[in-house]
Amino acid sequence: MDDRISRRDLLKVGLAAGAGLAGLSLLRSLKRPPKIKDFHPTDLKRGVAVAHGDDPAAITRAAVELLGGMGQLVRRGDVVVIKPNMAWDRPPEMAANTNPEVVAALVRMCREAGAATVKVFDHTASPNPAPSYERSGIAEAARKAGADVHFVHRDRFRDVAIPGGKALTAWSFYEEVLYADVLINVPVAKHHSTSMLTMALKNVFGMVGNDRGTLHQDIHTKIADLNRAVKVDLTVLDAYRILRRHGPTGGRLDDVDDSAERARLVIVSRDPVAVDAYGATLFDLKPEDVGFIREAHEAGLGEMDFRAVGLRETTA
Repeated sequence: MDDRISRRDLLKVGLAAGAGLAGLSLLRSLKRPPKIKDFHPTDLKRGVAVAHGDDPAAITRAAVELLGGMGQLVRRGDVVVIKPNMAWDRPPEMAANTNPEVVAALVRMCREAGAATVKVFDHTASPNPAPSYERSGIAEAARKAGADVHFVHRDRFRDVAIPGGKALTAWSFYEEVLYADVLINVPVAKHHSTSMLTMALKNVFGMVGNDRGTLHQDIHTKIADLNRAVKVDLTVLDAYRILRRHGPTGGRLDDVDDSAERARLVIVSRDPVAVDAYGATLFDLKPEDVGFIREAHEAGLGEMDFRAVGLRETTA
């Protein structure tokens, strides 16, 4: 039998493959929800939960349990998106990315609560995301915990209106964060050369497209504007290791604090402003000293006085 493929046969195969891809695209569009997500119904308690300890996974679980447990947010059959910071080609000990054990713990909790799918991704700083995904340790840890880990697809961003935006009236967001049932934002607490700090509110930059470089002009106002549009259901701030200088990329162990006195904790809340307000105190700053925290509070996105919403602490 002649194993060679004729040009005509090749054309047929190509047309069939194209039709298949078009069909998949059509099916995806038909399954897509008619509108972008709102906040997911939840019975999680209000307030800020802080857990201290030497095991990143244990303190993540303990902090979520203080608010009632992941089962109070994630329902059986839900599609969950967990968005860590894994933007940089750095190992976990450099604290430039979210701790992989924190991410894996959240994946496991979501699966235990009955999530049908848990997706983990980030729009990395580099056009080639593979080094950041792997060297951060997040991709491997999340996969082992049961997550679907994938790279951001450049053609899957959608323009979203930003009601009441001061500097932005619309911006492009990744479809997965718009259509998930549950969106969990998992930043790391660290210094940032432009915005002073990067934590929950700033981590939304990894959910958007367009020319992100322009967002660094009037950055504090634009961080708040982006958070007007995206509906984050739960914020989990990784402060197990804290990058105190030379952020956001870091690169020197001397810049990382992992002491039990000033680090080794996880902060969880439904309120991202309250989380960042608490996070600011880890850098010896008042919440109002950080422009994007102040802007987000003034926009009505959350409470800057984290004690006013209720503070719960535990050790695990």
